[in-house]
Amino acid sequence: MSENTSNHDALNILLGPDGPVAIIIKRPLEPVDNEEPVIFPPTYPVTKWKGRVHTIRDGDYRVSVQLPPDSKNDKDGNKDSQKPGYQIDYFPDGTNICEIDSPQSQSNRVEPKFKAIKGGSLVPQIEIQIGSDKKNLLEIGHRAGDAAVRMSSMAPDFHDAFTAAKRKDFFTLASLAPTSLVFGVWDSRSTYVKQQRIFKAYIRASNVFEMSRSAQFTPSTNYVDAGAIGGDVEKKERGPTGEESNLSQEGMVHALSTQTAGGVKLTDKSQLVRTVNVNVEAIRQLAADAAPLPIPQDATDEQRREIEDRNKQQTAAKRTAALQKYILGLALVAAIEEPELNLREGCHLRFKDGEANQPTYKLIYRSKPSDPWTLDRTQILDSAEKAKQAFFKVAQIDEDKIDHPDVKFEKGVAENFLSRPKGERDKIRVFGPITKTKLGEFDAAKKNREQAADPNEKLRKLADGLKVNKAGTKLNDAPVKKLTEFLDSIQQGDELKATAVQIRNVLDGDDDPAKKVTRIKDLVSSEDSESEENDASTDASEEQEASE
Repeated sequence: MSENTSNHDALNILLGPDGPVAIIIKRPLEPVDNEEPVIFPPTYPVTKWKGRVHTIRDGDYRVSVQLPPDSKNDKDGNKDSQKPGYQIDYFPDGTNICEIDSPQSQSNRVEPKFKAIKGGSLVPQIEIQIGSDKKNLLEIGHRAGDAAVRMSSMAPDFHDAFTAAKRKDFFTLASLAPTSLVFGVWDSRSTYVKQQRIFKAYIRASNVFEMSRSAQFTPSTNYVDAGAIGGDVEKKERGPTGEESNLSQEGMVHALSTQTAGGVKLTDKSQLVRTVNVNVEAIRQLAADAAPLPIPQDATDEQRREIEDRNKQQTAAKRTAALQKYILGLALVAAIEEPELNLREGCHLRFKDGEANQPTYKLIYRSKPSDPWTLDRTQILDSAEKAKQAFFKVAQIDEDKIDHPDVKFEKGVAENFLSRPKGERDKIRVFGPITKTKLGEFDAAKKNREQAADPNEKLRKLADGLKVNKAGTKLNDAPVKKLTEFLDSIQQGDELKATAVQIRNVLDGDDDPAKKVTRIKDLVSSEDSESEENDASTDASEEQEASE
């Protein structure tokens, strides 16, 4: 793509079949005090590993070598065995790479800027009243998948959007929270939709020297010697760093801190770079279904023409094109937005050599060489604004209906839901959004089930009746038919629905027949158990949560 290509045409060209798979932007950085180039990366709880010693023997000679810790085998999750440390990867050639700002952190710094970019007009502004606090969705960590959204007055809207996204229709989610597609989202406690980041940025430094620091705290006086408190007041207590006195915990005695994380020093061989990756290939994979309106039989000719004209704009191809251009426009705006460089205490950065060192832009293709490119901020903002207008026109949402300034976190619904056992909460999530209506339906179904004959027994008998044919190639048809008919009869809101869904997934899966029988019986046995924590839907949910 030529450097002179108009950014008005860029969205179409970038998304075309011969377009790039990614846009990479790099810009060198440096500390504001480059004469003493020490910066402080983010700290993480790092295990205090013991170094490993490897001994090599050859006859009478013996050499012992101190090896770096084995991070996989020696990791210790005990907080008492951890201390703050940096994310530095060391390589066999002696080089290293240190994370200065992670992709997650960069996304959280950039996304809230859409509250102000072009007056906040590029994306829907959703304000959620959470108790006495009011939060814009652009500021919320888990984005559209956050608990503040799932238990809000817009819970049904977002659940429908994620349900559509699960079948690869992202149009509705983009109409509510497009930045959730730009910066990535995981609805980890409901529909389990997980969408990768389209905008990914990070700051890394290479070839750094890790430093340490020590500090001494001196109290305003010796409280015991000065007679301010009695000598018998001091007591030893268990604290986060071991045995501590109550006076130490309150900052009333001398305290020494030695050899703690003291930043990293950049060297002549160091490179400090901010990298932005706009995944154009991921945007091409975003799709939208058609959304035609049915034409009533009693419609007048004029009404029929209006609906037909409207449906011409609602084809899958037109909705997909509008969706992709809108998301690409937002991703490019995020890419050109001036980044925050005062990252944290001790990590204040600037662009290297100021204005003289501009960022480099590259279009990365699947098979042909990369191509230099330029981005003009004014034109990109203009293109993004036009793409947004076109998207919401296709969505048939008026400009004044895009924002949702009065969303409420439903306190009563949240307290009702959270007061239930985890196993029951997992089952509720299977059926839809967390709302007062949904909780009522669940309770009604549970009550009806308790009053009626227990279907668990019938389900267990049907599972016990499953047989594999003599050849071992499939399940016998008759028992499977009876079981599927019973599964289909289980209504939404019924406590057994979660197990029914899992059994259907097993029946439709690719496991061999014998394994299917075993898995289904395990699911039924788990459902029949008195402990809700051991049922199959809970196991599935716990696996999802553990992967976070």
